[in-house]
Amino acid sequence: MTGRKQQETSAVRGSAAPEAGADRPVRAAEGPDRTARNAPRSGPAPVPRGQRPFRGPLRAELTRWFGPVVGATVLVTLLFTMADKADLWLITWISTADHLRTAGLLVGGPLTAAAACWQGGRERRRGTGDLLATMSRTPLRRALLAAAPTILWPVVGYLLTTAVCLVATWRYASYGRPWVSLIAADATALGALGVLGFLAGRVVPWRLAPPLVAVSTYLALGLPGYSESAVTWLSPALEHSYPWDRPLWWCAPVSMMWTAGLAGAALLAYAARRRVTALVPLAAAATAAALLMQLGTEGPWRPDPAAAALVCDDGTPQVCASRVHARMLPGASAALAGLSAKLRGVPNTPARVVESETSAAHETDAEVSGWDTYFRRNRITEPELFALNAAADTAAPRSCPTPDAHTRADDISTAVVDWLAPIPGLDDLPPPPAPLYTRTLTRLRTMPERERTRWLGRYLAAARSCHLDRVTAP
Repeated sequence: MTGRKQQETSAVRGSAAPEAGADRPVRAAEGPDRTARNAPRSGPAPVPRGQRPFRGPLRAELTRWFGPVVGATVLVTLLFTMADKADLWLITWISTADHLRTAGLLVGGPLTAAAACWQGGRERRRGTGDLLATMSRTPLRRALLAAAPTILWPVVGYLLTTAVCLVATWRYASYGRPWVSLIAADATALGALGVLGFLAGRVVPWRLAPPLVAVSTYLALGLPGYSESAVTWLSPALEHSYPWDRPLWWCAPVSMMWTAGLAGAALLAYAARRRVTALVPLAAAATAAALLMQLGTEGPWRPDPAAAALVCDDGTPQVCASRVHARMLPGASAALAGLSAKLRGVPNTPARVVESETSAAHETDAEVSGWDTYFRRNRITEPELFALNAAADTAAPRSCPTPDAHTRADDISTAVVDWLAPIPGLDDLPPPPAPLYTRTLTRLRTMPERERTRWLGRYLAAARSCHLDRVTAP
């Protein structure tokens, strides 16, 4: 039994020896496996620098709730403000730019400054100022990252509002193009207000600072418009009311340099390591301010002869509108059709009825005002009053001196105007008309056509030569 067990044990050992030998190649193969494990793991191919997704602290700041909410608030507020006065700016490109400037700066500006002021006090409210100061970022970078939401998002809201309004104006504008330079200047001013409001929030440790900043911003933008001094043009929110003008080519860039330089100087003076660098944008802002203050009474606007050029119909007399109101011409011709019919064949009748205040009007033309008043989106809304204005200048030109006292010629000319362009219910209005007016108007309605034509010819000859004293009643 003992000999048999020894044989079995030796057989087991003999069979195990090859297995141990078989393990050696496996151990030798472990070298490459360890190298493979220590080698860097294969991952997705690196993305080129220009195609990397937008990541980092700036994205984190911009995607937090406060920035998008401020931008959406500015967008909704400006859209509501513009929609409320759509009939006043859906006329020309320049009127659209004017109302965008007013809404964007006088309405969106205080809102942006107040939101930025609240954002500026964020670290103080959270008590994280000392913690952030230990980070490797410079104070200027930390300030820029914190202020970015209330600078960029309001500008985005303003630009989206501008895009909507420009698309709407495209249907109604008759001449010109969008004033992109003015839009860029307004967007820059809005961003500058965000920077200044943010710095106010950092400096003033008071929870009521945002509303006070909003009120101060509104006053700083609006009050210069009531002044006649040289500092008037330093406010980027000033309106313009003449559709036949155009801005100077350098006005928008200089305005951008003024607002951006002022905001940049304040930011560098607050957060830069070397505050002397603030002198560079401050010098740029001072240079721009000096240029703007040299504009004088005319401001940054100059006449545009091409915009004031007349476009006329083929009627008798011709009805002429400026190029900026060319799409209103069919409605104006229809409103003045009755006046033209009554003046047809009458001697000394003006050859044209032109839009007033245009440089293309002659002294012999009759002028009609109210194109922006009696038209809405190129459609006439009060044709009777529009025709009354044209008849008034036809029968009593504006170029004639106004008498100091009421004369009999006034009653006659008023009767002629009311006959040329009657308004329903005018006779029933108080006070009761003068007897000479009543007799003249009744006579014009009942006179034979030939006799009325001769009398109207004599009347127009005396009236348009400013000799109303020679007028006799019919």
